[in-house]
Amino acid sequence: MLLAGNPPYYAWPGIDVRYTPAVCAANAFGYEQDRTAWNMTADLTALRPTEATEERLAAEGITVRRAVEGDVPALVKFARANFSDGWAGEVSDSVGRPGAGCHVALRDGAVLGFAAYGSSRPSWFGPMGTAPAAQGLGIGGVLLRRCLRDQRDTGLQQAQIGWVGPVPFYASAVGARIERVFFLYRKQL
Repeated sequence: MLLAGNPPYYAWPGIDVRYTPAVCAANAFGYEQDRTAWNMTADLTALRPTEATEERLAAEGITVRRAVEGDVPALVKFARANFSDGWAGEVSDSVGRPGAGCHVALRDGAVLGFAAYGSSRPSWFGPMGTAPAAQGLGIGGVLLRRCLRDQRDTGLQQAQIGWVGPVPFYASAVGARIERVFFLYRKQL
């Protein structure tokens, strides 16, 4: 049994560490803390530009653009192969939907990375992922800032980055800060 979010649709990834009665109840019922999840907040009013990095990527044969309906099968396949079925669902739900969107990086038609927002809530960013072989090229930072710029353009001043993986990446790329922390619990039946 899990006391954790069930991607792609969940309210929170686990029990907020500030909710003492729920933490105590989980322990009392024999649940063990399995992992910790962080949500971060990004200020959308101070995003760095992406043009110079996009030009460098283009010179390396990498195209960065907004994803369209025709990209969904390749994005879903990429997300499933490299991340999870939950992310595949979130990505497909982000493309072409009002209040949501997705940006993609491609080389020779192959997906190298994606970033999505709004699949569950308009103010939420994620998921995003870059192929292991393409990490370190600057793709993730560009995709992240392009999505956050889209969210800013809808009138939002901040975005929630849910269930963050690499905290240092988001802190460095957009100055995001940890806003909420959740414990995820597991119990063997």
